[in-house]
Amino acid sequence: MRIAVIPGDGIGPEVVNEALPLLGWAREQGRELEWEILPHGADLFLSTGEALPDSDYLRIRDTFDAILFGAVGDPRIPDHRHAEAILLRLRQGLQLRVNFRPCRPMLEAHLPLKGVRPEDVWIEVFRENTEGPYCLQGERTEDRAVDLAIHTREAVEGLLGAAFSRAKVRDCRITLAHKANVLKYGHGLWMDVFGALRSAFPTVRAEALHGDALLCALVQNPTSFGVIAADNYLGDLISDLLAAFQGGMGVAPSASWAPHHPYRCAALFEPVHGSAPGLAATGTANPTGMILSTGLMFRYFGWESEAERLERAVAHALGAGEATPDLGGTLGTAAMGQAVRSRLG
Repeated sequence: MRIAVIPGDGIGPEVVNEALPLLGWAREQGRELEWEILPHGADLFLSTGEALPDSDYLRIRDTFDAILFGAVGDPRIPDHRHAEAILLRLRQGLQLRVNFRPCRPMLEAHLPLKGVRPEDVWIEVFRENTEGPYCLQGERTEDRAVDLAIHTREAVEGLLGAAFSRAKVRDCRITLAHKANVLKYGHGLWMDVFGALRSAFPTVRAEALHGDALLCALVQNPTSFGVIAADNYLGDLISDLLAAFQGGMGVAPSASWAPHHPYRCAALFEPVHGSAPGLAATGTANPTGMILSTGLMFRYFGWESEAERLERAVAHALGAGEATPDLGGTLGTAAMGQAVRSRLG
């Protein structure tokens, strides 16, 4: 397996530094992989004017199997155009339609809900990753602004097909988050595809809920949910709420993949916390989301043993209180990474 590593901006390089030794550890376990660190981020953009040149994009697309991604975003580029050029091109160009955001709390102290135990919560969000209102199409005048939301049957079927398949494997309920009562056209398409897939997966328990009602239900009774499917916007909100069940944005991992694998490079793995420039160079950034995203990459490759051992090591480190300040610990980024690695065995 060939992995393109893009540390990016802000705390991205710092948390990626705690993932790189895990790649070496997997190779020591007998897994065949190699990786290359790529320079794409704010510094490259400011020096060259290019965020992700065509030649670099095509090389990633055709010669790597996956991307391990830190974060992008830099206050020197306030309109975020380099971040959009990098992330959106990778997501849309590689057709990474499925964004997978698992929520499995590890410690009761991280779950801020009364009477709910971590072992009772296992929620997986399947978020469409390339369309919706995040397609960055629209217009703005002095007195009027329009953000265009695009939904295509191909993207919706790809996302919902992956979500239904996962719900069938887990034998759990799938819930579609929508607002078809007001977004009649775009979310109406989602409801149509969801209805067709309910018929195609007759053994899967399926329901559709208005997104606002679903957010309320998640707080009141999260144990009743299994797989949640949503468009780009609602999926973003729902998965960030669920990050709070795990200890915050610094803990949550994510994976994105192309359901139909159109190119060799068909998956991207990244934490969800963003570049957090205010934390950069302080040595206190939480590497947990990056480490767990690396575990998701191992599982994507079929390396189940390495994924399970890595997740267990994270849980043991957190259980011992060996964590960064955002989780109530005293360790720095590198020390927490070492605390996890020391438990890999």
